[in-house]
Amino acid sequence: MLELRNLTVHYGQKRVVDDVDLALAPGRTLGLAGESGSGKSTVAMSVLRLLPRTARVDGQVLLDGEDVRTMSWGRLRAVRWASASVVFQGAMHALNPVRRVGEQIAEPMRLHGTPGSVAELLEQVELPRHKARAYPHELSGGQKQRVMIAMALACGPRLVIADEPTTALDVVVQAQVLALMTRLVAERDLALLMISHDLSVLAQTCEDLAVMQHGRLVERGRTREVVANPRHPHTAALTAAFPVIGDRRHRWAEPRPAPEPLLRVRDLVVDYGRTRAVDGVDLTVGHGEVVALVGQSGSGKTTLARTIMGLRRPSSGRVIFDGAEVPRGGRALKAFRRQVQLVLQDPSSALNPRHTVFEAVAEGLRVHGLREDEEALVTAAVERAELRPASLYLRSLPHELSGGQQQRVVIAGALVLRPRLLVADEPVASLDASVRGEVVALLLRLRRELGLASLLITHDLGLAWQIADRVAVMHQGNIVEQGPAEEVLLTPAHDYTRALLAAVPVLGPPATG
Repeated sequence: MLELRNLTVHYGQKRVVDDVDLALAPGRTLGLAGESGSGKSTVAMSVLRLLPRTARVDGQVLLDGEDVRTMSWGRLRAVRWASASVVFQGAMHALNPVRRVGEQIAEPMRLHGTPGSVAELLEQVELPRHKARAYPHELSGGQKQRVMIAMALACGPRLVIADEPTTALDVVVQAQVLALMTRLVAERDLALLMISHDLSVLAQTCEDLAVMQHGRLVERGRTREVVANPRHPHTAALTAAFPVIGDRRHRWAEPRPAPEPLLRVRDLVVDYGRTRAVDGVDLTVGHGEVVALVGQSGSGKTTLARTIMGLRRPSSGRVIFDGAEVPRGGRALKAFRRQVQLVLQDPSSALNPRHTVFEAVAEGLRVHGLREDEEALVTAAVERAELRPASLYLRSLPHELSGGQQQRVVIAGALVLRPRLLVADEPVASLDASVRGEVVALLLRLRRELGLASLLITHDLGLAWQIADRVAVMHQGNIVEQGPAEEVLLTPAHDYTRALLAAVPVLGPPATG
């Protein structure tokens, strides 16, 4: 169905894809793995000529025997959606926010004159028919991803390209989406090309696996063989970087006695109208301690964090920091926020695209009226966040940095005020394995050197295993289980914790065999 012959792509003088050969037959699933910048998304976008006009493409891209590169624009429009389609990365950004999702699913069918029913497509991706009238903001991340899959299937293509289809989804929704895609491949005899930096996702879904590094294919073969016995050092490094719960070689947190509490949350309740988002939560974070707050999307984790930060008022209950109740407003709340800083999930959204690194990191100092020694403080924070030498980065804009570098800028912006507690909301969710490891190591070093405590909010249980001293599991607004990380993750007491652990993808044989 798809064959790439000597595919090479240049952006200006830079060769980003170098002489790639790949083949994919109907009914087969091929995983394309690699770190950010390895060229895998460029390969995918080459298939349907979705690269910018400035890109120079050489070689052949054969779709059902026909070279996409020599197609007329009319022929190419006829092929897109109908013969081959794409599930784009980041469903929350790929959908039009002002149009109902049913209209968006119907659009390719209307353009191609394809008969079909939006309601039936929604049912195929396991969504109720009435969701056709919903707007994207009314759907969860997993539901939006299913809408993207329904759009990709609308015109009955024989090839589907899925670019990071489960990034930022919690483990339970991720498992559901992967199972759905596996079922659709079997039922429709699809050829599926799945692209991911997460080797565990590909191991659970794809029969065959190809690994890219610096624009080149460095290894390919049956997934179970590549994962079990990697021949190339890069493949071995990707495999080793995947955190395995229970493997103490992947656990970086060191055993330590329980510290005195720095943060105490007592019987906290937060209501949104008639919806109770946080329901009687008790939680502590000790001096210099890392506590992971885990659970699915919608469990109340982020609402709890925003309430701790004083960004939302609780309906009842108390938040106590260093022995004093968190103030509700005024100068006292502002002073509290110097000591408790937030690290947001998506650095590309958290950073102002028009602000340099210096301006982004200095913002906290300016908000708190600390302009004296600003340059020295910003430089120190940037270097402490491992952007060295700082002089190379201070005048850069966010788009000139990698995802990992952007996340370090966000961390530097939090560090510049010398806080005592970081509240980190999914700080590595969108990063590839090696960059994620670097950021995790940075957070642990900050704890060791600064005595910095962290409340780590994540749906990634592997991350909790790597870094956390203690784990608290949140479900439907309640903390259903908490305790030392090894105890909670190895011998869970609650059914919900066991369900989360069962959904964690592992490096093993793909579900399709």
